[in-house]
Formats: sequence, C-alpha cells, structure tokens
Amino acid sequence: MVVEHPVATDDGAPAPLAAARALEGELLARRDAPADPAGTADGALRAAWGDAAPPEPLLAAARRLGAAVEAHGRAFAPGAEPAYHGRHHQAEATFVAGRLARAARSGGLVHGEAAALLVLAMAGHDLFHDGRVEDPGTKERRSAEATVEIAGAALDGDQRRELRRLILLTDPAAPAPDPGDLAGRLVREADLFGSLLPVLGWRLSAALAEELAAAGLAARARRVASHAGRVELFGFLGRLSPPAERLGLGAARGAQLLALRRAVPEARGAAAAAAALDLLPLAEMQRAWHAALLGGPGAPWGAPWGAPWGTPWGAPWKAPWGPPCEDWA
Repeated sequence: MVVEHPVATDDGAPAPLAAARALEGELLARRDAPADPAGTADGALRAAWGDAAPPEPLLAAARRLGAAVEAHGRAFAPGAEPAYHGRHHQAEATFVAGRLARAARSGGLVHGEAAALLVLAMAGHDLFHDGRVEDPGTKERRSAEATVEIAGAALDGDQRRELRRLILLTDPAAPAPDPGDLAGRLVREADLFGSLLPVLGWRLSAALAEELAAAGLAARARRVASHAGRVELFGFLGRLSPPAERLGLGAARGAQLLALRRAVPEARGAAAAAAALDLLPLAEMQRAWHAALLGGPGAPWGAPWGAPWGTPWGAPWKAPWGPPCEDWA
C-alpha cells in the first residue's frame, strides 16, 4: 500500500516541502536496509499501476530485472561493488519511478502502460554497471539492450523501442528531453531524485566522488563532492515535471539554494555562496551548511528535521579524493 504524503506538516510547511521531507526519510531508511531490487521493482510497478493489480507478465518482467541487478551486485567481491552505481542506487531510482508514475497517473498525465515502462526503464537503467567511466552512452546502450532482452517477452515492439529510448535518456550527455516528453523527463528525475535531496544528496555525492576517484578521476570527484558541483546539478534538470513538483523535488532544490544564501548572506547568489563555502576547511564548511539548512527559526529544511537522520554527511564524513577547495582542473 502506498501512503499518501500529508498536506502539510505540524510546523506548517507547505505540501511540496512536506512531501519531499517524507520521501527523503523513506529513502534514507531504505539505505539502511538491503537494496532488494526485485522486491522494489515489484512494489514500484504496483504503485505506478494504481489500485488494480498490474498484469502478471509485467510484474514478472520487473522482478526479473531486479533479480539481474541483485545478481550483478552479488558478483562483486565484498566492498568492491560500485560506491554509487550499485544495487541501492538502482533500487532507489526504481522506487522513485513508482512514486513519480503514480503521481503522473493520478494527475491524468500518463496511462498504465507508460507508467509501467517508466518503472521497467529505471529497474534496468544501470544494469551491469561496473563503476568504470566509459564513452558517453556506452553503459546506457549496454543496459538498454540487456533490459529489453530480459523484459522483452512482456512487451510488444513499440514498447521495447520506448523502453530502450527511456534508458538511453539517462545518459547525462544525452540531449535533454523536449518539454512535452513527460516520460523522458520522468526517467531523468527518477535517476537523480535522491541526489537532489539535501541530506541524502550529500551522501550520494560522496559515493559518486568515491567511485570517480577509484576510476582515476580525482578532479571530477572533488567537483562532485562540492557545493559548486551541487549547484550545477540543481540546474541540470531545468524545469521540473508536475509529478516531480508534487513530490517536492522543486521545494527541496529551492530549500538548498536558500540555505546557501543563508550560509553566506554577503554572497551574490547561490553560485557565489557555494564557491565561498567550498573554500572553507571541511569541518567549518560542514558546520556552516548544517546550521544554514537545518538550524534555527526559518531553516529551509526545518529543524528538527535533521535530528533523526544526523548531519547531511552522516558520521564519519570521509573524503578520500581530497578537500573540495583543491584544483578543479
């Protein structure tokens, strides 16, 4: 059963902010449990389909994709699974896809088939990712072909082509979907939703930085794990879809931009504030950002929201790629 988000929190936060807080809490809790990509894909498809049960062939396809993700993750030696593109990310993106698809269906924006394809696309979008960095689109093409092969028996030709197209759109280097391409916008939002949240997002930035550093890309790793890098990420999706706005993604993004201005009030804009924070020693930066985001009256993400989950970085914060104030080149 899908629990609907509250209209507002007890402290009077507006509905989108309350929805984002609630969803981030769920995602953080999922990070502390086994990823369970097969169970997540089954549940996400049921959430996307609505009140009736989805057709069994689609459910079976979702579970097969999740099982393939699980088998790939288990094949790594202990501690060697990609820090970011592992089972948890793939299950997380699938879970969010179910929520976005449900919001889209409830708003009359998509039908059951399109909602199901969104979930299947996210269930397989990083299938067989090994943490290495390859030419743009290479991994997405490999994942798309594998996903279509695994799920294909449940789909007709047009559906297989659409499934492949959606996965290819998760390549960050792919052209942005047209404004009218709701499905294309939703897959990108599902892929990055967790990374755009204020608490989980920093943990995911750290994981991606660790993965990039392991691939020998230390400069990119430092950029990803910085305020400046996160401001760039906020702008990547551009205007959000109505379902993403309903789930509070825009409110979460706005809260973090407001927190940046709060942390460095003399800075001219969020980018300048981010650059100033990145120049601080790590511990001082953490304290300033945590206070601006979570502490005191008017905190954008709302005190005492941080209390159950700790700081945005968890404990202890590790930066094996070096402090973010080093050379970006």
